[in-house]
Amino acid sequence: MEEMTKEEMQRFLIKEAQRGSTEIEAYRNLMEILGIEFPSDKEKSAE
Repeated sequence: MEEMTKEEMQRFLIKEAQRGSTEIEAYRNLMEILGIEFPSDKEKSAE
């Protein structure tokens, strides 16, 4: 998993905004880079 500092994440989000990405698209792209996923509904119901 790639690690990013807070400043690197902020720069990434600024670049995404400049490209015209929506906020949710930018966060999803950042999550992909960091290798994290939001739990799916199936995972929630299994708990």
